[in-house]
Amino acid sequence: MKKRAILWSVVLVLVLSLGWGALAQETQEVQETQEVQEESSEKTVVAEVNGEPIYLEDLQEIWDALPEVYRVQFPGGIKDLLEQLIRETLLAQQAKKLGLEDDPVIQKRLEDIKRQLLVQELIKREIIDKVQVTDEEIEKEYTSNPSLYTEPEQVKAKHIMTSTEEKAQEVLQELQSGRPFEEVAMEKSESPDARQGGEMGYLKRGDLDPDLEKVLFDLAPGKFSDIVETSYGFHIFLVEEHIDPRLKEVDEVKGEISNRLLPQKQQEAFEKLIEELKSQAEIAIIEENLPKETTPQSEIPGETGGESQP
Repeated sequence: MKKRAILWSVVLVLVLSLGWGALAQETQEVQETQEVQEESSEKTVVAEVNGEPIYLEDLQEIWDALPEVYRVQFPGGIKDLLEQLIRETLLAQQAKKLGLEDDPVIQKRLEDIKRQLLVQELIKREIIDKVQVTDEEIEKEYTSNPSLYTEPEQVKAKHIMTSTEEKAQEVLQELQSGRPFEEVAMEKSESPDARQGGEMGYLKRGDLDPDLEKVLFDLAPGKFSDIVETSYGFHIFLVEEHIDPRLKEVDEVKGEISNRLLPQKQQEAFEKLIEELKSQAEIAIIEENLPKETTPQSEIPGETGGESQP
């Protein structure tokens, strides 16, 4: 029970903090781990604490369910997790010796954990395991929002940057005389990428300053620009390649679309389940027993926070 509480408390944190997508992924991983364990009738003992065994399979299950962000707390990996479980087992055994197991506060907390596990399992069985994105829904999303799945126009470019316009003029003259752009960039550019011949890589339309974008996207491949002044200095650009926008094939973005639609479908299914349960239930809210809402002092009409005026 203790180990299960640890395991599913991690999952509960995921659904509250990361949303449906993370919960579905982690739940699937836990389910796969449990299925593997059920195939084996024997478990491997890795430690005993006052005769109480800690099993390798249980240890591995907890470890596999931990997101990477939590694993950094165990730099020694599973061995560190084992040490944590040994300490916890010792503390739990001592708590039982002191009679805390029958303490009303503990019993209430155990009921809360049981309630959370029941809710978690219901969500898993009725929503996560059942709600899927169909091929028809993927196709509809793909055709309805082509801009979301279109690679933007791009250019592959190089540049030479100088600190003064005079130096840029000298560079421009050398380029016009026929010297290779990369050679001049490595020799004269004052940009950190001079060693790479001024290589800027692929630049997407929409990611740049509009004025600079116009210069780059108007250049024909193999051509270099006039001197362009920016906040960094004076530049001369060369466009090596110009790539037109491209609508990706539906198979390329199938996973992306599914990941986009699935949380919304799961949320809708969850809300529908809640409404169905409400419609079948008798719910009475005792308004008079609710705490009275109070208006913050600063929001009371006429109150300015300063001295009253005559």
